[in-house]
Amino acid sequence: MKIGASTILHRDRPLNWTLFHEFQQAGVESLELTDYHPEFSYTDLEAFTALHLAMRDLSLHLNSLHIHLEIFDDYDLATLDAAQRDKTLIAYRQAVDVMEALGGGILVTHHIQIPEPDEPLHAEKRSAFLDNLNTVADYAAAREVSFALENVPRGYTREPTRLVELMTDLGAPNVGVVIDTGHRNIVGDPVEALRTIGEHLITLHLHDNHGEQDEHLLPGRGNVDWKGIVSALDEIEYPGVFMYELSRSEDLTQIRPNAEALLRRGA
Repeated sequence: MKIGASTILHRDRPLNWTLFHEFQQAGVESLELTDYHPEFSYTDLEAFTALHLAMRDLSLHLNSLHIHLEIFDDYDLATLDAAQRDKTLIAYRQAVDVMEALGGGILVTHHIQIPEPDEPLHAEKRSAFLDNLNTVADYAAAREVSFALENVPRGYTREPTRLVELMTDLGAPNVGVVIDTGHRNIVGDPVEALRTIGEHLITLHLHDNHGEQDEHLLPGRGNVDWKGIVSALDEIEYPGVFMYELSRSEDLTQIRPNAEALLRRGA
């Protein structure tokens, strides 16, 4: 299993060969990029082609890109407004184009604005989300790009069973789930969440906390059951990257030894 890390722990620095080299030197084999970095622009495809070449030069695998489109503008895949829908689909297609320029991989999103089942417009917005995601997934499929929907500590996708239901209703082969262990630890059991998601799991966000807030700690510094996490991944035959999503830049050099210890202990 490849050991990976999100570049979010260096979110204050631009994405470039120098930054990637630091990850490689730390023993990281696979990257998840994020759009929080300075100078990141979804319209600059030449820059992403250059980043693809930089990663290839360093023999780094690109696993994913964590997109936060809804933070930057009024986008919503669950919208019922036609103009907002068109604007949102353009933005998501641009994100797919970026991932294609990077060489293909997974687009991770947790902005799933479906109301709770007992709230107004739940059925209508859930249906709109599925229709719109299916549209961008079709566009992505021909470009070797997938989508992963992430659980969050609050809102509709806090429950893994709801993510499974979305997968069942969508039925798109290039859409799966990412389980964020820290998010789930705030509201439930991340080990059982992995078992619930099962075959739909295509990537991970691994980090720890004490069950109260989203701390993004190195595994072992909170109360997540890491032996259980590794056992569950083995049970469901998870095929993807052991992907860390940490917040402290000084933890970069600890990722590989931490992962090796967890995987060895769980074997």
